[in-house]
Amino acid sequence: MNGTWSWPLLLAALTLLGLAAGIFGDGVWDWLCWAGLAVPVWVVARKLRLHWRARARPDA
Repeated sequence: MNGTWSWPLLLAALTLLGLAAGIFGDGVWDWLCWAGLAVPVWVVARKLRLHWRARARPDA
């Protein structure tokens, strides 16, 4: 299962845990919810930024 599906499954698990933490309660659960939902968004944004930078560079 290494390779293509490792990262998407990890990000999906983090998202699911973040959504579940939002349902469980308040306080620490809210922080777990924010972390679980923010990490996948951050990873995708970082990958997009790196991809766009690579496309913007002229081939030398």
